[in-house]
Amino acid sequence: MSEPASAGQEEEQKTQKPANAPGILQEVPVSSTLTSSLLALGGGYLDGFTYVGHGHVFANAMTGNVVLLGISCVSGTWQTGFRHLPPIVAFIIGISAARIMKLPGARSRIRFPNLSVLALEIAILSVISVLPQSTGAFWITTSIAFAASVQVATFRDVNGRSYNSTFTTGNLRTLSEAIVDRFSSERKPETGRVIRDFSLICLSFLAGAMGGGFVTPKLGNRALWLEIALLAVVAIRNWPTRNRTSPA
Repeated sequence: MSEPASAGQEEEQKTQKPANAPGILQEVPVSSTLTSSLLALGGGYLDGFTYVGHGHVFANAMTGNVVLLGISCVSGTWQTGFRHLPPIVAFIIGISAARIMKLPGARSRIRFPNLSVLALEIAILSVISVLPQSTGAFWITTSIAFAASVQVATFRDVNGRSYNSTFTTGNLRTLSEAIVDRFSSERKPETGRVIRDFSLICLSFLAGAMGGGFVTPKLGNRALWLEIALLAVVAIRNWPTRNRTSPA
């Protein structure tokens, strides 16, 4: 037979509210076309920033880093190739950290994971933005690769479909398939929306890369201020709101 609850336990049970109770702050799901496009814009911008300003190393496109590392290995330019390895390692660590954040034990301690990731990324980029241009590319590219990997592992869908905010290969595949479906007998009702969403995301990534490549030579590390402002806009859109409806 179970023991009766103590007075303290009864009082605690009365004061506890379910997660979806009215008045409880809840994180807004980040899956809109606008938010996803802004993150893709920022992803392209960071790749343009690191490639142009810090040794032709990609912050997000690990495929490019792996290819360049492999070419350097077979061509004997080991010193040049080594600079592509630390961002790859940082990317793996960041993905692992994001995965740990989603485990039940960590999730119970991190109330707003999306906002926490954006705050972490803003903090890292803010520090880098005030570093002198003479700072070693190693520290800059690895830090950005870590921050970007946490972002890509956290923000993963747009209107119910998987996408990538920091590189574009998978997004181009989804867009291409949707275009074919649009003119086939297997056309689905959501095909038009998929074409619209992923066209905007791919173009945003391209625009970001162009912006990063254009601004970085002029502003140096201060070019990250634009990226920080962009992430701040995303954070505001993702700001927790109070649940005003009663649970069903």
